[in-house]
Amino acid sequence: MAVGTRRWAWPLTVVANLCLGVIGVVPLFLLMLFLKNYPLAALGLTSREPTDNDGMLPWAMMLIPMFVVYGGLWHAVNAGLRSLTTPAHARRHWGLAILLTSAPTLSLPVGALISGSF
Repeated sequence: MAVGTRRWAWPLTVVANLCLGVIGVVPLFLLMLFLKNYPLAALGLTSREPTDNDGMLPWAMMLIPMFVVYGGLWHAVNAGLRSLTTPAHARRHWGLAILLTSAPTLSLPVGALISGSF
């Protein structure tokens, strides 16, 4: 592989994973709602939404395919980007990818805490 191609590996990784993180806000938000209404409510840590009386099946039918598609997209993009990096930096790629993908979702509660709207 040409040296010029490897020079773009890290900037492409940053941009691609931040974009995937913006897309991932929706599945992670829906996962948070599911966890709040079912497992955490069953443990007594939160209270259930009073109008949610459909059970877990609609949530499972929505969340499982959504996470399979999103996870497949995330892995395909990062496997391609990983092949652009040098072998010496291979381990850093996956950690950076996870951190950058989760950054948009994690910035929402931090921004709410800072602004005082939480």
